[in-house]
Amino acid sequence: MDTSDPDIQFDSNGVCNYCNYYDVLKKTRESYKESGFEKLVLRIKKRGKSYPYDCVAGISGGTDSSYMLHKLKSSGLRVLAVHFDSGWNSQEAVHNIKVLTEKIGVDLYRYSVDWDEFKSLQIAYLKAGVIDLDVPTDHCLHGALYKAAADKNVPFILTGHNLETECIMPTSWVADKLDSSNLLDIYNQFGNGIPLKTFPLQTLVAKFYNYNILKIEMVFILNYLNYNKQDAAEMLQKEYDWAPVRVKHGESIWTRFYQCYILPIRFGVDKRRAHFSNQILSHVITREDALSELKMPIYKDNFLADKEMILERYGITEQEFDKYMTQPIRKHSEFKTEKEIKKLYSKIRSIIPFNGLLNISTRH
Repeated sequence: MDTSDPDIQFDSNGVCNYCNYYDVLKKTRESYKESGFEKLVLRIKKRGKSYPYDCVAGISGGTDSSYMLHKLKSSGLRVLAVHFDSGWNSQEAVHNIKVLTEKIGVDLYRYSVDWDEFKSLQIAYLKAGVIDLDVPTDHCLHGALYKAAADKNVPFILTGHNLETECIMPTSWVADKLDSSNLLDIYNQFGNGIPLKTFPLQTLVAKFYNYNILKIEMVFILNYLNYNKQDAAEMLQKEYDWAPVRVKHGESIWTRFYQCYILPIRFGVDKRRAHFSNQILSHVITREDALSELKMPIYKDNFLADKEMILERYGITEQEFDKYMTQPIRKHSEFKTEKEIKKLYSKIRSIIPFNGLLNISTRH
């Protein structure tokens, strides 16, 4: 990490806040592992026995979600694999989802949003000048998992998110992915007016219903395992003819272009710094290897093909795109937000005991 994160801090020993934060999270990871993967599986089976599936498992085609599905293979869980198809799947993602679900033998539920809606929302974020252009994708992914669980009457959602590889990310580089007020305000100001009828908007009411009425639990199941991303990728290639994704989150052509081109060119942000820092702390790579890799171009291939595809599918010219790339940068906080109402909600819960009701989240 470096000062491209304006909030980075160093202690008297020259150690940054991220390294210190990672040390704190070690205890959290240990508590996950002590509770045990096998015990968790038994609990999921026990609650799931009266449902058509024990759990839904989100799969993108990347390493984390692919390895998760592999680990569930021998657990005896009745799994419904769920994939949110944003319309930007890379060839690797399509291939990996196909070979994994077929060889493992699980049902696949594909969720997609009307393309004109999703395109309009993505372009609105581009026009708004905010940094986190992947909010529409991440918000929809989260919503798709809960919608699938609700529609199919499934009590658990399992995801490949994990502390081992995804606990370092500057808050100045991202926004609250699930802030529906922020998303709608940006869309209302910069969208083209198409109603978001198929977009699974995660409003506070929808989240309350999922957490407290349906009592759907979301489990970051890789936290309960000894997970090494590099070893996982090698195993997947050997056992499933799995295709490695060229960059982190490169399952999506749009996300690949956003992270590898828009972020460094427009915002001066190289997300590899956060990703590599996490891998260094997890002892997957060395600091020397990471610094060497940072000297290499971010794009592993010619980015022009991605750019041409995106402009064509968006229906915008290169001149329009260049205008969006040079307009004033705005903060997400300049738009409406749910931040204050969430603070009030947390305060109410801390004052009045509700015996397990009014959950803010059921993720663990």
